[in-house]
Amino acid sequence: MGSFFKILLIAVLIFYAFNMIVRLIFKRKMKKLQQQMEQFNEGATESQPEEEQKPHVDPNIGEYTDFEEIE
Repeated sequence: MGSFFKILLIAVLIFYAFNMIVRLIFKRKMKKLQQQMEQFNEGATESQPEEEQKPHVDPNIGEYTDFEEIE
């Protein structure tokens, strides 16, 4: 009966140790991912043009005519 409790205690300690190690690794990975995303966002905002470009209009198209429906 004593060996059963010993094995149970060892299993519980291994479970909690594994759980703590996984949490530490997960926190480090998430922190690294967050830094990468911040760098990505900084790069994306710097590459955007400051002025908005006007849409290209072909001068050979002509004027736009709005037709109304007559009933």
